[in-house]
Amino acid sequence: MKPFYSVNFNARMCHIRISVNGIPFISMGVDGQCSTRIPFNNLLLESGTAVIRYEARPLIGETQLHKEAYLSCEVELFDLDSSYEPISTMAQYETPPQNEAVLPYIMDEEAFQVSLPYSVVGWKQSVKLDDSDDRLKAMVFEKYDSIVAMMRSRNFSLFENAFREREDLQGVCFYLSEEDKRGRMTEVEDIITRCSDIAPLSGWDSLEFAADGRLVRLVKGDGESSLRLLSDDEVTVIELWLHIKPGSSELTII
Repeated sequence: MKPFYSVNFNARMCHIRISVNGIPFISMGVDGQCSTRIPFNNLLLESGTAVIRYEARPLIGETQLHKEAYLSCEVELFDLDSSYEPISTMAQYETPPQNEAVLPYIMDEEAFQVSLPYSVVGWKQSVKLDDSDDRLKAMVFEKYDSIVAMMRSRNFSLFENAFREREDLQGVCFYLSEEDKRGRMTEVEDIITRCSDIAPLSGWDSLEFAADGRLVRLVKGDGESSLRLLSDDEVTVIELWLHIKPGSSELTII
């Protein structure tokens, strides 16, 4: 069996934010309605209890939830060896009916059991970062600047090496073959080659911490990753987190 966990959600008129084990992986404004399913095995390092947090927040520019705000979510377990239909569901949540009192936001946490055929170190032993350290902020911006420089120069050998730890982790968690991993990287490199520009970093980008302070990244005002490829008709967001391994002082991508 190859367990494969996804969150299936339906959102309306709110900014949704979903985190697993303290790591945000969905942050998006829904000015209308959206329903989709997103896998998150890459946030599950081993078997045991996991915690998922569902949040419905006001849309950008608003201070309270829209009167029609709605969010329903559930975790689905698939077996990649047997079926494309979920074999069980868990951690269900649905926003309660709105009364006349307008809420600033809605948040719910649900625990669920995870059973996996792998156990990876990931960020479990990573150095806990100090969110008040100005040197850390400078290090994070420097790391992002180096990634942007690799993209602009199309230096894909350095780019692949920088993302190797992340891609190896993804490969284990999503049961990817070496060919699959190669295909993922080729797809990103093709997007980089075709893009017209890379979104610049600015003083408005801020640090976001996760996993009890062991992970950090840069986000823009919408709460999504600051690393973005621009083209005439679309924006591609490159998701990544940075950490410091035990015995090291260098930020690396995970």
